[in-house]
Amino acid sequence: MNLKYNLLSLVFLIFLSSCNSDSSEVQPPQNVIEDPVSALLVFPENNTECNEGTVVNETQSKVTFLWNASEHTDSYELVLTNKETVEISNFDLIDNSYEITIERGTSYEWYVISKSQESQETAKSETYQFFNAAPGIVNHVPFSAEAITPENNSIFTAISGNVTLKWEATDIDNDIKDYEVFFGVNKEELENKGVQSVSNLEVDVVSGTTYYWRIKTNDEKNNTSTSELFSFTIN
Repeated sequence: MNLKYNLLSLVFLIFLSSCNSDSSEVQPPQNVIEDPVSALLVFPENNTECNEGTVVNETQSKVTFLWNASEHTDSYELVLTNKETVEISNFDLIDNSYEITIERGTSYEWYVISKSQESQETAKSETYQFFNAAPGIVNHVPFSAEAITPENNSIFTAISGNVTLKWEATDIDNDIKDYEVFFGVNKEELENKGVQSVSNLEVDVVSGTTYYWRIKTNDEKNNTSTSELFSFTIN
């Protein structure tokens, strides 16, 4: 009888211990903070002439900037740059569209930053550039060239001590004539590598060195545009 009683007591203690162990492992649910997602820009479209909007006068028009609402986002920051004056304007917004009065006959670039009240992280959209139309404009300045490879601020692997710079540029008139390439290790004094009829150039590089480059785009009407300063480091 005592043996039976002891066995039953042992089974009960094991069961009780198991229950206590399981209950101690139950974790309370935790709130998951979702970071905002980058917005998809809609209008003005990239590398186009903007003919829409409301004309204010000979020099200005109102254009509505539009992007798709992004997930986990409470507000947006629209960043607009006049590419001729390099003036930057910032607009803090709740909605995913905003009307801005801008200069006619002028090139701009813009992007949107998505923000959340729950997260300290932000998400930046792609950067679009466009030309705001003006009366009497019959030819246009080329859009600034964009780096394809090496990507800007990237770490890159050279092949036999060489890297091929590749870029892309567009012009509403489709009359790009050639490019001038500026390249070097001193971003204040880049070497002019000459005129290129194609959008690529092979350059010599050294491991562990950071290089800087920019592209000047020329069209048939002698209009020019200069890209931002790109950089990459050879690993």
